Amino acid sequence: MDGFEKRRNDKKDSIMQAAMELFIQYGFERVTVTEIAQKARVSKVSIYNFFESKDNLRRIIVKGMMDSSLEKTTEIIASDAAFADKIKSYLACRTIYSDRRTYQFFFDAVGSDPVLRQSLEDFSATNKSLVLMLIKEGKKTGFIAPNVSNEALEIYIDIFQSYVLRLGNEAFNRFEVTPTLASEINQLFLDGLLRQEAGQ
Repeated sequence: MDGFEKRRNDKKDSIMQAAMELFIQYGFERVTVTEIAQKARVSKVSIYNFFESKDNLRRIIVKGMMDSSLEKTTEIIASDAAFADKIKSYLACRTIYSDRRTYQFFFDAVGSDPVLRQSLEDFSATNKSLVLMLIKEGKKTGFIAPNVSNEALEIYIDIFQSYVLRLGNEAFNRFEVTPTLASEINQLFLDGLLRQEAGQ
């Protein structure tokens, strides 16, 4: 990467970071392109050149959040860690309940933008495929009962995935009232997947 390209990427990253901070703090509708430009210390023209519109800027930010999650999941699956450690790492990285404002920004964006809703559906499908790869490894190593069908496992994953996606902020409210709830649900998910000695 030459110096010009690096400066260009740095400027683009600066715009995205400034926009996300403003969107989270004040809400998407209240933030103007002028305010984003001022915070990022760039011209409005630069923002339009990079992103075309404020709507598209938000789309790129939210898609980036989803892409980052998929990258982390892919890294976990490709690692040399033991299966039980891999699935615990997966559950830890998919928990997004620690920051209410980021959580609300994400689901407000998805809820108000059909393009992002489709992106979320694509993300969920890809994420499920990755998890099924992990589960295949679990069956091979004996941590997951081999007689459990992939169809049953897909439904099981969907139950957990769709809960948060369907309820959005309502789900977050429950997790905020009871901070340990998210980790307890993850533990139930893990217990449901891992093969118990008594059931072998």
